[in-house]
Amino acid sequence: MNQKTKNAPAPSDAPAETLSLQVYHTIRDRIFRGEWLPGTRLTLRSLAADLGTSVQPVRDAIGKLTVERVLILRPNYSVQIPEIDRAMMDEIFAMRNILEAEAARRCVSSMSSADIDELEEAILATRRVYWVESEILNRVATIQQVPRLLAQRCGSVTLGDQIINLRARTAPYYAAALARNDDGQDREFVVFTIRIQDEFIAAMRRRDELAAAEIRKVDLYTFQHYIYRLLGIGD
Repeated sequence: MNQKTKNAPAPSDAPAETLSLQVYHTIRDRIFRGEWLPGTRLTLRSLAADLGTSVQPVRDAIGKLTVERVLILRPNYSVQIPEIDRAMMDEIFAMRNILEAEAARRCVSSMSSADIDELEEAILATRRVYWVESEILNRVATIQQVPRLLAQRCGSVTLGDQIINLRARTAPYYAAALARNDDGQDREFVVFTIRIQDEFIAAMRRRDELAAAEIRKVDLYTFQHYIYRLLGIGD
């Protein structure tokens, strides 16, 4: 699933701090979009060559991503996407449930009508990838667009960044799970999700903070157990 990123970091003569931050965001975004599966090992040199930069900014970015537990350090200057771990997934989803519900609550007042239109279009795009067979990276990136919008528009940089980091940690699991869904469809799950998402948009439009937060929790819980079932780690 590894592929060259279309948006390489700035040239190597950019200030070190700026370049390191750009590399960090580039690598995190590739993980966020499900480019690497759980257990994938990456070396600093291969990442530097792939991004067209020196090893040092990659080392800086990897250091930050390991602190955030998006990546795990391995011997011989390598890092790894964490393996599938049910206990860790439970913990991450529990935190996401709290944070994304709060983001939804905040978005009720911070989003304009045009923003909500954009959110609804992102939800409709998500539905299309469930019904129409598409490449795994496209499916993961599309699914991630709704929480990305909530993170960007919630009015809190700290809250938004935490949501993106937790989403990056679960993205490899999405890619692994969706790769196991042979026909690309699950009618019962999709029908229920459509109903929940319609209620979510309705709550956003009527500016109901409590309903938006609670519906977001239900949507996340449903998706969590859908992923667990595909991975074969359900109860």
